[in-house]
Amino acid sequence: MLSRRGLRIKVMQTLYMFSQTEDMKVTSAIQQLNSSIHNSYLAYLYCLHFITKLAQQEDLEAHIRKNKYLPTEGDLTFIPRFFQNTTIRFLIGNNYFQSILKKEKLTVSDEGEIEKLIYHQAKEFAPFKTYQENTDGDTNESRIIGELFENFLLKNEYFDEHMENVIATWADDEFIVKGLMDEFVRVKDYAAVPERRLFDFSITDEEQSFAEQLLRLSIENKEAYETLIELKLQNWELDRVSLIDRILMKMAITEFMHMPTIPVKVTINEYLDISKIYSTPRSREFINGVLDKVMNELKTTGSIIKTGRGLIE
Repeated sequence: MLSRRGLRIKVMQTLYMFSQTEDMKVTSAIQQLNSSIHNSYLAYLYCLHFITKLAQQEDLEAHIRKNKYLPTEGDLTFIPRFFQNTTIRFLIGNNYFQSILKKEKLTVSDEGEIEKLIYHQAKEFAPFKTYQENTDGDTNESRIIGELFENFLLKNEYFDEHMENVIATWADDEFIVKGLMDEFVRVKDYAAVPERRLFDFSITDEEQSFAEQLLRLSIENKEAYETLIELKLQNWELDRVSLIDRILMKMAITEFMHMPTIPVKVTINEYLDISKIYSTPRSREFINGVLDKVMNELKTTGSIIKTGRGLIE
């Protein structure tokens, strides 16, 4: 399931995509938002699938080494430990996961050569090499999957290029998929978790409503929010503010004024953190300053209405 931050990022990306359309249709934007959310799940599922393909490359290597005409002792004793990883075995053997991969046509892009290339590079990745050589076992076999994904695959240019070929929105989805992968590898007992929770694309009605309302109100109040922001700029024209920064501030104002259960501090911190990922190094300080002024004005005029104590402060 996408986190609230993931949904905010999806709304931001949708607003950015439609930012140069003079007459932005809310219905079209919502359709694009839902399609974008779906693509994030496709990217997440494909990343899990790709990791199992790397494991299968290890098993293939073990088979080739043992069947050499004159195998060495190292060939004969080579154990495909990653292929035997309990999490890998769960993914490969889970019929529900495999059926979704086929339904979404995520297996038709399999390319043995790229998997082989990246597998041989992974063998030089220190944590993976240590894992392969360790014969003592590991009580948390998901740990190596998280390590391999975050610190090797996400930094590998060949994997990045391959993902862009498979998932057109990969550049926008990478951060979100990292969050979904983090959540997946933290599961202690996969058999005890409903398969739909692990592999389905759906988000709750509450989260769907949150994302659509955030998108719709940010579009419908675009001009009013821009006026509010521009009045808080000192010796600076709105057009000179980066588009991403403008979008993030308008989304934050939507939450100030129309999301009664979300604390103001949570809203501000969320958009400051998103700006660190998607905007300039100085955006955090700039956005914080403008939103602080906007918040104070809205509080003075009674435009911020929250349903619980402490949600405004």
